[in-house]
Amino acid sequence: MITKADIQRIKEGIAAQEPILSLYVDVNPAKPENAGKAYALRAKDALKALGVPKALEDRVLEVLKNQVLEAKTAVFFAGEGLLETLLLQVELPLVSSLKTTFLGEKEGRLLTDGVLAHYGTPFLLPLVYALDEYERYGVVYVDQERWRVFEVFLGEIAEVGDAFLALDPEAWRRLSLDAPGRRFNLGGIARGGAGQDLFAKRLMAWEERFYKSLAQELERLAQERGFTRLLLMGPEEHTKLFLGYLPRRLKERVAALLPSLPHPGASPGEVLKRLEPVLEETERQGEVRLLRELEEAYPRAVFGPEALARVQEGRVELWVLPWHLDQTVYACQDFLFAEEAEALAACEKPEAKPLALVLPELAAGYAAKLEFVRGEAEQRLLERGGMAALLRW
Repeated sequence: MITKADIQRIKEGIAAQEPILSLYVDVNPAKPENAGKAYALRAKDALKALGVPKALEDRVLEVLKNQVLEAKTAVFFAGEGLLETLLLQVELPLVSSLKTTFLGEKEGRLLTDGVLAHYGTPFLLPLVYALDEYERYGVVYVDQERWRVFEVFLGEIAEVGDAFLALDPEAWRRLSLDAPGRRFNLGGIARGGAGQDLFAKRLMAWEERFYKSLAQELERLAQERGFTRLLLMGPEEHTKLFLGYLPRRLKERVAALLPSLPHPGASPGEVLKRLEPVLEETERQGEVRLLRELEEAYPRAVFGPEALARVQEGRVELWVLPWHLDQTVYACQDFLFAEEAEALAACEKPEAKPLALVLPELAAGYAAKLEFVRGEAEQRLLERGGMAALLRW
């Protein structure tokens, strides 16, 4: 699982070397356009167009042509005596998003269908974007045998091996076995004499200590590992009960309560397969919610061509764009226009450029945070002019 430490290591490893080839390739095998490793041919064309040295070209193409790449995006950083390869299980905007082919070059960069190539200074922006923008999920899985925690990030999953070490397996076994007969939060404690009442009260106190201890441990893990969202999986009586003991700051991060898998001891891969549709739905719902919040934030939020103008004024805090970014912008000297008619009013021969090609420097230069949306949110954004912006002032 890629981390910010990995990015820092890559930065340090290539800092003293220039020029560096930075290459992002959509290799998703589920896409018809990638059948027969067609992405290798597109990458080859891009590298030739950029004038990348033959030795670097051959080393990268050797991997693309001859290795099985079980990933959605392959990332390469290549220089003299250097070849870093990262295989990501997610798609990246500006790489997999294009509907049409752009063969424009700007400062040694070329963008085409499913390929983003840059030759010169290391180009890390798509990776940094992914690290900053993709949610890092903590998944608490209440297994029949034990409590487990998984970390899900950038389409990968890993079990947190040292989670809930303080949990008493015997205590969990007794609580788990007793669960069908307990009636907490379901109308009170059944009466059966003073002895039974006392036992039930003691069990409740024991249960409370048990769940509070787990909640404290989850809070520590969430802070330590940077979980931005949480999912609880397991029998409903346990996940709902545990949710009730979470502090508010954690409870607000819980995206869903999910049932158990049909057998105990599920592998991380089995857990991820169950989670993938839920994660996709959660992300898309969040994007729709963002669009709705922007619509309600007027006049602090703007839609359509005005957003591009506000970016260049340095007023944009958040710039929202469609995932399939195929807009063209028009340059007059140092200013970009979203519509050709506006550009023609400003200069005689505006230069047409793909927005995807100039976007990285534009966003970085004006400190505008980027957000790309898909699905329903993307359709709503296209209906409102193809972009939106939340203003600082």
